[in-house]
Order: sequence, then structure tokens, then C-alpha cells
Amino acid sequence: MGNQRTLKAYEWIIGILGLIILAWIAATQELESSWLLVGCWALSYLLFSDKAVFLTADAAFMPGYPLVIAALSTTGLPGAAWLILTSFLWHGIRNRSQIPRISFNMGSVAIALLAANGIMVAFWGTSNLLEPLSFQGLLRGLVMILTYHVVLTAAHSLFSYITDPELRFTARLTSSLKKSVRWFVPSYYFFSLLLIQLAQTGGIVAILFFLSAIYALWRQFYLSHAYEQESVRAATDSLTGVANREGFRRYLSRTLSPDKLPAAVLFVDIDDFKSLNDRFGHEFGDRALCTVASTLRKSVREEDLIVRWGGEEFIVFLWNTSLEQALSIAERICGSVRECKLPFDAEITVSIGCSGTNNVDEVSRLVYEADHALYRAKHEGKNRVYVAAASE
Repeated sequence: MGNQRTLKAYEWIIGILGLIILAWIAATQELESSWLLVGCWALSYLLFSDKAVFLTADAAFMPGYPLVIAALSTTGLPGAAWLILTSFLWHGIRNRSQIPRISFNMGSVAIALLAANGIMVAFWGTSNLLEPLSFQGLLRGLVMILTYHVVLTAAHSLFSYITDPELRFTARLTSSLKKSVRWFVPSYYFFSLLLIQLAQTGGIVAILFFLSAIYALWRQFYLSHAYEQESVRAATDSLTGVANREGFRRYLSRTLSPDKLPAAVLFVDIDDFKSLNDRFGHEFGDRALCTVASTLRKSVREEDLIVRWGGEEFIVFLWNTSLEQALSIAERICGSVRECKLPFDAEITVSIGCSGTNNVDEVSRLVYEADHALYRAKHEGKNRVYVAAASE
């Protein structure tokens, strides 16, 4: 429960801080360009903020991020602030149940934007790139993009750390920045500078023609077989074939509904997995993981979701399942795993934490509560099921 409270507090703190920054900018600073250009950036951002355009099999970028940078450089902080506020209102109205997460995203963008503008003003006195494709423009654009990404990545890395403390903050931040510099920043960099150049030389018409081409590219890929394959691959654990955390996130956002209650979560962990790996080798460990995943599939309905949460841990998410039914399923899984046949006549067991709810607002806490119950199952001697206290 502590992790969830900390996470919610962090979301709200960043969201409220971001909104204060945006309101202060909008109220105290004069617009440096026409409202028509601000409206163009805002509408473009609404269209592209959640669109991923795949450049290669491994690299993709979201045009929404370069649009924020382009708005900052051509309309100043006030124009960029109105862009973010418009997006917050639009997405908040459409997804009221996700207000904390939306406010966190918008808040982190606002803080990153303020940091990028601050660096630009400190070094060059302005964030406006008068000649985007000149040497000075390329240099200043790179500094602006890197500042924006470092701050934004740090905010989201801290979010990941609070969600799962085993993902060390420094390691997560370093890994994210390396991937960002390798894949995302180059495309964001040139895309942003090209948009700024188009805005200054060709105006709104040139921007719209260019963005129309990008949108057509996204639509072509989105409707293609390649996109479908990429989408499935990104949401699937490559070893066991079950969903990964991204798959769980997509599933929950797509299916969350009061009509599907009650809901339950089983947090499954293979007992003494490290010692099994050390004794029989990693190939055996992979075999054991696949065997447990297969057993979980056979133990639940097709519409239930199985997730490899990390290492030797699995999640089973169950809609329309009472806590009593979930407990029965968990006991059946424990028995089935004990009977699994493995090389070297080895035997494996699992411990399971179980949680359930009848309240749609508490669904997001089920994983944490089941994880806590799993800890108690381990403490009580392993190879058993333990029900979360909050669910009893």
C-alpha cells in the first residue's frame, strides 16, 4: 500500500507543479507569435501526442515531442504552455479515470520545457532559433533537445523506480538516456529543427503539408502487418510467450470496467529459483519458466491474462472472479506445478499471493497487495497460497 500511496503522491506533485508552471507562464508572459500559429501547434500536438512512427524495426519516435520543442522556439514559453494546457484538458475530458497519470505526463513535460527554455536563455538569451539550419541553430537546437530529454527521462525513471524499487533509479535513468540518445534524440532533433525552419520560412501551410505526410506515413504503418507484429512483440515475453508488463498495461487500460468486477490477481513466484539455476544451469531455469507459464495457461480461462512480471515472477489477472474462486485457482496451480515433469527429475514449487476487489478504483492496487501477500507466503514456508489482508 505504501508504494501505491507514494506513486499517487508523486503523480499529483508533478502534475500540480506542472500546472502551476503553465498557469504562471500563461498569466505573466506575453505571446511572442500569433494565436493562429499557437493553435496550429496545439491541434497538431493533439493529433500526434500518442502516435508512434516507426523508422526502423527497432527505432520509433513520437512526433508530439518535437512539436513541443518547435512550439517553444517559434511561439516562446507562452505558446508552448497553451499547447500543453490544451492537451491536458482534451485528454482529461476524454479519460477522466486517468487524470492523475495525465496530469503527471503533462506536468513532467512542463517542467522539462521550462528547463530547456532556462538553459537556452541562460546561454543565448532566447530559445528562439532564428536560423535553425545554421551552425548556431543546430548547436542550440541540440542543447535544447538534450536538456528537455534529460529532465523528462529523469521524471519517468523516478516514476519507474517508485513503481518497482528493484529497477534502480540510476541504472534505469542511464539505460533510458542511452537508448534515447541512440534512437530517439537524432530523429527528434532533426524533426524539431525542420519544423522550426518550416514555420519561419513557409508558415503554417508548410507545417500542415509536412505533418500530413507524417500522418500518412503513420497510418500506412499502423494498418500494416508489420505494425501488428511489432505491437504483439512489444507486449509479449519472448521466452515464455505470455504477456509482459507492457502487455499488462495495455490489457488493463483496454478492459478496465466496473462491469467486469469482481477482479482478482495471483502473484506467482517459483520457490528457490536461483538455487535451481545454480544447481542445474540456466537452460534448466528457462525450461522451468516455460513449464510454469504453460501450467498457468492450462489453469485459467482464455480471457484471463498471464504476465511474466520479471525473473521468476508471474501475474495472473482474473476478471469476474471472486476472491474465493481465485483462491481455489491458486491452490490448483500450486498442485499442478508440483506434479510437473522436468529434467533431472527435479521438482519445483510456487508460492502465490492472492488479492481481490469489488471496487473498480482499487484494481490498480491489486498487484501491490498480491505482492505483499506473496511475501507472507514465502515467510510462512513457501509452496503455499496467502491472501492479502486488505482482501479478506
